[in-house]
Amino acid sequence: MSSIPDRQPPVRISGDLLALDPVIREQINTEAEKLQKRYPTTPVVLRIGISEEFDQARGHRIRCELAADLPGRRRLMVREAQKEAVAAIAAAFAAAKKQIRRLSVRTPAPRPRSAAGGLPVAGA
Repeated sequence: MSSIPDRQPPVRISGDLLALDPVIREQINTEAEKLQKRYPTTPVVLRIGISEEFDQARGHRIRCELAADLPGRRRLMVREAQKEAVAAIAAAFAAAKKQIRRLSVRTPAPRPRSAAGGLPVAGA
């Protein structure tokens, strides 16, 4: 008996020294697993960039950029900046979930075809 192991969603993490922090990497991987479990029929390839920045108006912040490749050659990009890395990562994944849900609602379902000519069924 061969069992198929659960596949981890492909996640590429990049950025400055924050990307090397094991706690931050673990949080990103956990959030990616949650995202994949929430949308099991939608394979998502994620690229995460996390870095520190200094804005004169807002001070020191952590920027998390999430890019996702979705089926059907669709892509989404989310950028969030917060004071704490944990908050920036959580906010980026929350925004990505909303966008994936919007994209899945917008994608029209295939119209039923008649058996005879391949034309759409009337009233469908």
